[in-house]
Amino acid sequence: MKPSHTRVLAEAAYAAGARDRHEAAMTVLRLLEPVTHHDAGALLLWDPAARAHRVLAAVTYGDETVAALGDRYAASAENRPVRERHLPMRIDDMPGDYRLSPMYREVLGPAGFQDGMTACLSSGGGVYTGMLHFSAAARGAFRDDAAELLEALAPALAQMCDVARRQTTRCAIPAEANATLIDHTGRAWAVESCAPARAPTQPGFTGFLHRFMASPQVAATGLRASSEGWLALQVLKVADPLGRPEPAVLVQELPTASLPHSLSPREYDILNGMAAGFSNQQLASQRDVALRTVTTHVERILHKMGQPSRAGAVASALREGILYLDR
Repeated sequence: MKPSHTRVLAEAAYAAGARDRHEAAMTVLRLLEPVTHHDAGALLLWDPAARAHRVLAAVTYGDETVAALGDRYAASAENRPVRERHLPMRIDDMPGDYRLSPMYREVLGPAGFQDGMTACLSSGGGVYTGMLHFSAAARGAFRDDAAELLEALAPALAQMCDVARRQTTRCAIPAEANATLIDHTGRAWAVESCAPARAPTQPGFTGFLHRFMASPQVAATGLRASSEGWLALQVLKVADPLGRPEPAVLVQELPTASLPHSLSPREYDILNGMAAGFSNQQLASQRDVALRTVTTHVERILHKMGQPSRAGAVASALREGILYLDR
């Protein structure tokens, strides 16, 4: 391999390890162009949960073309040699005349491509993770050195496309926090170096996530009760792990043994009722207790929080992010 190609290989392999899959894929396509001389490229990963291919990055291909290069390409009989060989293959490496195949006549040819090169990607355990496609307008565009470089880079690309790999985020997560990434379909993704958050498995949390994803809010903080105490939670909209346009939600949680300001569970319940705008009389009726009982709770809340009024206590709770998360 030429020294210049070795440098491209090293830079592309390094780029493939970036946290943002979409950004990494676009960088790889850009770095390989001087060696492969492709006019169009696409990197697709295989999502085993959805049993479908997802486009990580594509350049020049039209939407219909790159879509056909996913599930249809993988399922077509004429492309079986590419899947079975586990090595990059060019159109002229294929048995028979590939330009007579349905994929070429219906997809690649009408899109203006005379040549192509594809590599199916597999993890170290032999698990299929995705495909890399290159196309060129001129026939014979892909030389042996391009195929050699792609073969050497394939393991790094396979790891980048492996959706079973634990996810990382660009967010600073406290070392002791639990964290889970949840995409717009409700699928949970593990976060690197973090134990999974418990809140997403609790009843009612899915409803909260749907409301949060549909809202203009970018972040929310608050508390939720758990079987072992309380969870201090922050939810934040982040990039989708598969590079799709819909945002995902990063759920971070820190278990806490007690409520803030030494509030009792009943006082905390009353504080949230105050935040909802209910009067003392309404709070008493809702809980079927005496008005004096609620008044006493409110007085204790104000004392513990060091606030002179109900409004001051609610404003302080909002600033501190200590109300119920769904509030």
